[in-house]
Formats: sequence, C-alpha cells, structure tokens
Amino acid sequence: MAATQYSKWLLTVIFTASFFAAKTQLYFDKEKIISPYTIQNEKAEKRKQRLIDQANSLNTLNIDSSDGELESALWAVGQFLVRTPQSDSGVARLMQQFGRLSSGNQRALMELVYGLYPNEFITEAKRIVQQTDHPKLFAQTASYLYRADASLQNWLLQLLPKRFPNYSSHDLLIALQQHLQKSNAATLPALDSLFAHQQLHKFKVVYSFQRSHRNAPGLAVVQQADGRFAKDEQGQLKSFVQLARSASNLPYFITNGSTPQGLYAITGTGISKNVFIGPTPNLQMVMMHEVNPPTFTHYFPIVFNAPPEKLYRSYFPSNWQQWSGLMEAYQAGKIGRSEIIAHGTTIDPEWFKDQPYYPISPTLGCLCGREIWDPKTGKISNSDQLNLVNTFIETPGTKGYLIVINLDDKPGPVTPDEITPIIERFEKSIEQ
Repeated sequence: MAATQYSKWLLTVIFTASFFAAKTQLYFDKEKIISPYTIQNEKAEKRKQRLIDQANSLNTLNIDSSDGELESALWAVGQFLVRTPQSDSGVARLMQQFGRLSSGNQRALMELVYGLYPNEFITEAKRIVQQTDHPKLFAQTASYLYRADASLQNWLLQLLPKRFPNYSSHDLLIALQQHLQKSNAATLPALDSLFAHQQLHKFKVVYSFQRSHRNAPGLAVVQQADGRFAKDEQGQLKSFVQLARSASNLPYFITNGSTPQGLYAITGTGISKNVFIGPTPNLQMVMMHEVNPPTFTHYFPIVFNAPPEKLYRSYFPSNWQQWSGLMEAYQAGKIGRSEIIAHGTTIDPEWFKDQPYYPISPTLGCLCGREIWDPKTGKISNSDQLNLVNTFIETPGTKGYLIVINLDDKPGPVTPDEITPIIERFEKSIEQ
C-alpha cells in the first residue's frame, strides 16, 4: 500500500475480528448488512462532484506545494479513473514539469499515468527512466514503457544495471528484471494435481482463477477440508465473481499493482470500517514474509526452521514448481507489499461503466467480490463476496489458504463452464 495520506484513507482497513468456534457453523446475515454510503442521495452527488473537482484541480494546483493536496488529488483520480478535459490538461502539465514534483507525487503521478494514459507519455517516460535513482519510480516507468512498446525490452534491461549497479541485491529490481525478461508463459500445469495436493495439509482452499490481463473478472471456488468442492443445494459447483485488478493494473511487484498470483494464508474473517470496502465480511489474507512462517502455515506440524521458500513451495506439487506465477505472492511479500485481502465494494459502479470489469470496482491490489447494493435502502441486492465468505465458513474452521491463478489471456470473464468440468473430473477421480 502507498504510504500516503490518501491511500491510507482509501484502503487502510480497521478490522474487528470475527472468529468462530471450529465446530460451529455461523453465517453472516445478508439482511443485517447495510451501507449508507451506497444510497444514491444528495450526499452521494456531492461526493461525486468532489472527485470531479479534484480531477480538475490537477490543472491548477501548486506543483511545489508540500501540503499533500496534489498527492491526494492524484490518488483519487487514479483510483476512480476520473478523466475530464481539465484533468487531461493537468496531467500533461505535471508530466512536463515532472522534476519539480516531490518523490511521492512523482510515484503517484506515474501510477495514475499507467492506469489512465497507456500510450500518451512515452517520450516523457523515456526521459524519467533515464534520470531517476528511485527504484520504485524506475520500476513503474520501465513497466509503463515495456507495456507500451515491447521493442524497448533490451534497452530497458541494459539500462537497469547502469542506473542501479547493485540491482541484484534489490528484490523489487530483481522482480522488474524478471518481468522484462518474461517471454511466453509456461503452460499451466494440470489443476487436478494441485487439487489433490491439498490433502497433504487438509486446510480449506479458495482458488481464484483469473485472466492474465486482469481486465475482466475471474471466478473463485472453495475446496473444503475433505478435498471436495462446495456445491449448492442442487449439487452445482458454487462459484463467485471476483476481480483481481488494481485501478492502475501495475505489475504485481509494484505497490498498488494488481493482485499477485500464488499462495496466501487465510487467517480468518474481518469487518472493515473503510467506507469504500464496506461492511460485508472479508477474508483476511497474508503473504509469506508479511508474517512469520509459523503464522503462515497455521502452525501446521512441519519444520519451522526450514527456509521460507521451501515451506512456501511445499504447498504445490512437483509438476507446479516451474509454473511462472508460483512465486509472485512470495516475491511481493518479500518486497514489502501487504494488506492484500478479499473484500467487497461500496464504490458507485458508474465510475467504471465503460470498463470490461463493470460493475466491480478495481482496488489497490486486493481481490474484490462483485456486490450490488439497493440505491434506496443501502442493503445488499446481490453479493458474491458475502456468498464466498459464508461458503468458506459453513464448514468448521476460519483458516485456510487462497491461491490466485492466471488461467490464460483470453478476452472476457472466467466462466463456470471453464472450471466445472475440471473439478468434476477431479472429484470423480477421488471417488474411485
């Protein structure tokens, strides 16, 4: 998470613990979950206007000010994807005078540009990447250029050691180098072997299947402790729409980038007091390095003094060891990313009405479940997030794991038709 006043205000979550006895089945009642923030009234209109005013202010705010107003405006505009003629002009003005900005404002501006202006500032980005000595800003800008023009790959790889002679000792820059070197991703190993491997530890697992581009929603499913997958009363696989895209869609290794692939420990459930996340219960998740190995493994009886990477890899079968996404969450935790959870959203979906992931809100790197709220009452009309959490806790225990997996780069959302046959085949195999 970005250490700024706005990002803390936006996504720093104050949680009240909601833990349940191991043998008690408790559910969160949909009728009791209400968010006044989702009601479409005069207050909502004023909030919308404030965001538009912040976007327009990019054209007039004092570049040299250190009062935080510019940085707050940059974070707000980038998170809600606000564009107006005035804000377009303001962003161009800031990019032209990039060197005058504080380091925090520079990174906030590059995050906004990455998310909203994918091709407009290549010339400026080339200048920045050759001048900055800040690793995170270099990583942001190099990623921007590489996405805009893959032919810059070799130039950027050669520039990296010139700008940072000791880059090989910097986890963020190592991840950047790997990102720039990445060719076609390895074929995804067989999912049934991953499902079967779960029986070694027998914790519940949420699998979040996503597209690599993250521009469309994915699907989450729940594997219970006995290895079987959660089904509805008709015996159909339960699946839950879930977005793994941040507003910027920066790479996983950069603060506020999209959700890293790989393994997370689920430590329980929580209720956020952040109005943008809302009151729907969330799954509390942590990465290796964000917590110590015993906490990550839920004190599973294994050798805790084994290297963290060995412990992490032990949750995957051998045929998954070369999967290119395996170590993303591990690296992200080592780099210092944190507070990546699975939560809902109360943000007005109309901010994203032209996006392929509408009506779900992008985040600052978390997994976001689809939620539709009644604009008159503030009650939930439909919530994949609530259904996911209730499904996870309907069997004993609130701890387990979550694995994010990019299936492919196909356009469009992940559908149940893609996942259900694989799971059905696996379940038939364990019945035999």
